[in-house]
Amino acid sequence: MTPKSNLRAIKVLIYSNQSESLRDSLVTEPFDAKSINHNLTCSISAKSTVDIRARWNTMMRSLIGAEEALMSRNQLDNYE
Repeated sequence: MTPKSNLRAIKVLIYSNQSESLRDSLVTEPFDAKSINHNLTCSISAKSTVDIRARWNTMMRSLIGAEEALMSRNQLDNYE
């Protein structure tokens, strides 16, 4: 079992042609997001399992919201 004082960290790597747009839409979120060569990297860390789980959920909701916003914009562009 991991002691409570140990730092936990998660890094998510996503390949996307819209990685820069995704990164830009996540700028106000409470986690680090970087884009290099169509790869979006999001990182979180916390000192407890409960905190890392909460941050994971926040990061996933933010990524889903950003992707849905970009998909909506692309659909609107197709109608014009």
